[in-house]
Amino acid sequence: MKRRSFIKLTAISSAGMVLPINLELLADKTPLLKPLTLITPNDEFYILQIDKPAKIEQENWRLVISGMVEKFVPPFTLDSIKGMESVETMRTLKCIGDPIGTEQMGNALWKGVRLRDVLEKTGIKDEVKVVVFICADGYHTAIPLEDALHQDTILAYEMNGVPLPTEHGFPIRLLNPGHYGTKNPKWIVNIQLATEHESYWEKRGWDPIANIKLATVIGTPTPDQEIVAGSKLMISGAAFDGGHHNGIKIVEVSVDYGETWHETEIWAKDSPLAWVLWKWEWNVPRNSGPVEIYARATTNSGITQDEIGIIAEPVDAVGYHTVDAIVVDP
Repeated sequence: MKRRSFIKLTAISSAGMVLPINLELLADKTPLLKPLTLITPNDEFYILQIDKPAKIEQENWRLVISGMVEKFVPPFTLDSIKGMESVETMRTLKCIGDPIGTEQMGNALWKGVRLRDVLEKTGIKDEVKVVVFICADGYHTAIPLEDALHQDTILAYEMNGVPLPTEHGFPIRLLNPGHYGTKNPKWIVNIQLATEHESYWEKRGWDPIANIKLATVIGTPTPDQEIVAGSKLMISGAAFDGGHHNGIKIVEVSVDYGETWHETEIWAKDSPLAWVLWKWEWNVPRNSGPVEIYARATTNSGITQDEIGIIAEPVDAVGYHTVDAIVVDP
């Protein structure tokens, strides 16, 4: 049975180059692959915040650790943070309001320090349950202490080899693995240790946990694209398990309303905390007419996306992405 034909979703933005690939374009100037490379350039990485980006001068910025600390330490400068042991990590960030197949997802190479290394300098009282982040733009949010002390939770100061751009949180932002952008605050000026905290979006009824859901995105073809009958078409996109299911195992594509599925080639990947890029070449049939292209992922933990979404501990999987296109006579 034909899937709901009224679903029309936009594909994600092209990403920046880190891996060599064929940059040949189709006749209509559509890239053969989308995303084109594993890393999203800083100027193409999605940007969302509650107000205008906070503009902070490095010499005036200080990071204060306060609340239920064991001892007082002087405020950190950016130089003092950079003087600590650094880590580099590739991470994909995704917006909590991002429906299936839209552009608010990107992948970057980040550099920073582990949050737990900073907190160890002040000590943490036994009563502490949450770590609160106060930001220069008025935003505030909290994460559980257990998450804050995780080795993959980073205070980042570089993005793709350069200091954090203003729009992405200069001088310091949080990278909180497995959680949507609401739990990855930017422009941090104060970190507080507390027993509880009602965050900015939680006050407005948003999900207080904000676990990223398993998702697959079709980049090519684009919605309503005309596909020539009898041609070869590269179907491509990205998939991300949010860091909850040990990474993506396979991505599959269907061009017959889910009756049959074809395993794609995963041609670029890093760690489970970053998206994977996939592609599959379709021998387009010679009969013309509308076509719906589906994409779904299966994780290393055995979770496969379903059309309407499935319950998958510890986080739901959203339904798979669909693109409506049309096959036309040559």
